[in-house]
Amino acid sequence: MNVKCPHLSQFPDVKHAFFEAGSAPLSSEKGRAMEAMAGRPLPLVTLNQAHGTKVLHVTESEVRDQEGDGLVTDLKEIALGILTADCGPVLFYDPSTHIIGACHAGWRGAKEGIIQATLKGMEDLGAKRSQIYATLGPTIQQQDYEVGPEFPDLIGGIYESYFYSSEKEGHHYFNLPLYIYDLLLKEELAHVHDLKINTFSGNFASRRRFLTQGKEKVEIHNLSAIAVV
Repeated sequence: MNVKCPHLSQFPDVKHAFFEAGSAPLSSEKGRAMEAMAGRPLPLVTLNQAHGTKVLHVTESEVRDQEGDGLVTDLKEIALGILTADCGPVLFYDPSTHIIGACHAGWRGAKEGIIQATLKGMEDLGAKRSQIYATLGPTIQQQDYEVGPEFPDLIGGIYESYFYSSEKEGHHYFNLPLYIYDLLLKEELAHVHDLKINTFSGNFASRRRFLTQGKEKVEIHNLSAIAVV
């Protein structure tokens, strides 16, 4: 199953999807995913994600062993893919220049500036922030994202904006989707949308859910992808 954003779907020349985790590794599912998204095979570029702010400008259809958390391109017929298992996948599109971007926004990457770095990468290719549409895909929601005592100071701002207290002393529930959404709003984009899908309680991969099931290692991920065709 995959989910689409109605605001990105209004543009016929861009294809995108937020895919539930498959039972097989992504390497064996790429073709099927692109068929479902675009109706035909497309090269899919992904990264070795590191919760940082490095953005790769994609200039060819095959990228191997590159580390980073953001992708941008002005090429058609190449899909940009982000892998997540609770963190926020964000897809970007400028319909005037047909430039696309995608980034992996966990709390650390979001705080350090992966969103701004991805937008800067799109701007370097000719996009304009006032024209860019951004969609936040399936992300763990606040009621299922308990964090430690250090988080309010790390995130900053008014406590009630992003936290409420956990039953566990000194712990908190953190609203990661709202934090990412607010960062996107500050960039004054053309449109920002949050799908408000919870990875923890749905059919999407969730590291937190896997841990409650006794699984120490996350071997499957959600794929979020976008391409201009």
